[in-house]
Amino acid sequence: MRYLDKSALGQHEDWYGNNAAVCCTSCGKVFIVSAVLHRKGRSCPACGLCTATITKSQVAITDPTDQDAG
Repeated sequence: MRYLDKSALGQHEDWYGNNAAVCCTSCGKVFIVSAVLHRKGRSCPACGLCTATITKSQVAITDPTDQDAG
């Protein structure tokens, strides 16, 4: 699992208010996740392997290897 750093966003990342754009760690597709619309997180719409979740203080990105380790 990794977290977005608001002060050091990557090339394919953005975070504004309750919304974030993240890059799937499996297929590379950039997708949007919303704290309001996706309260339990959102899986990558292309491959479904990566999941992004927003809380008030962080955006967490989980990839398939994280799920296998649990």
